Amino acid sequence: MNPGRFTAPKPLLPGGSIGLFAPSGVVNLPRMNAAVDALVERGYRVVIAPEVDKQWRYFSGTDVERLSSFHSMLADSTIDAMMMVRGGYGWSRLLHRIDWDAVAKSQKTFVGFSDFTAFNLAALSQANLITFAGPGAAIDFGGSDDKPETQIDHAFMEAHCWPALAGDAVNAGPFIDSFTYRPRTISGPLWGSNLSLLAHLVGSPFLPDIEGGILFLEEIGEAPYAIERMLLQLFHAGVLQKQKAIILADFTDCLPEPDRFPYAMEHVIETLRELLPIPVLTGLPFGHVAKKLTLPYGAIATLNIAPGSFALSY
Repeated sequence: MNPGRFTAPKPLLPGGSIGLFAPSGVVNLPRMNAAVDALVERGYRVVIAPEVDKQWRYFSGTDVERLSSFHSMLADSTIDAMMMVRGGYGWSRLLHRIDWDAVAKSQKTFVGFSDFTAFNLAALSQANLITFAGPGAAIDFGGSDDKPETQIDHAFMEAHCWPALAGDAVNAGPFIDSFTYRPRTISGPLWGSNLSLLAHLVGSPFLPDIEGGILFLEEIGEAPYAIERMLLQLFHAGVLQKQKAIILADFTDCLPEPDRFPYAMEHVIETLRELLPIPVLTGLPFGHVAKKLTLPYGAIATLNIAPGSFALSY
């Protein structure tokens, strides 16, 4: 891993300790327990935060309980990595109350996606620490159900997850993109993840100022016009213009509204390519999907673009 201007976390090595915590929505306990079994079977020691069986309103405990649990696990030197149990909504209520100096000094490996994007972003801006956009315990290790996004491609996910968390170099791809750009190689800090959270943090101290970046984006359950509106917010704030490339991951269930002009993701991508003179690629396996990369958030990545495809190394 090339950390660039940010600090690399301590690697999660085989046999290390993973703390599971729930900073956001209420936890599905059977799925979490299945995830614990899967992680233990892979040789990791697992520590479970106390709030995971609680509920307050939408959340897995009150803000005070979730924050206290996070700080307790953060202070535990026997825990090497902290992985979210699930996402949803909740980090935004905690960001201004986190001890970011303690986060920076811990150099723990943090991993999650979706609502976890708020922490990923703030860890760069407030603690200068590289974290990981990657799996969540109950979602990605806790078995599956009838939802397509939970039919996890475990072989793909784990082939990219454990090397990334161990600090090893990862080569991902090639991935197909039918839109052809001239071949080129682009290097820069890799960042982005959930679009709603990026747009939400514009104008706050928790959005890092990344120039020359490779920005990856994903979303779930938003109408394409709303996706475009969030992208335009990032454009009007000057965020998109600072990047060297944008890679669109999966936009699960982001479908046109019925009974109106079928404004689809294809139109959104067309708008984005007209706005920006940089490559706008599609097809990155990340997000609320079965096939998920683990991406070091803030580390220097290299994007290799070929006719009809691209690959990432980091």
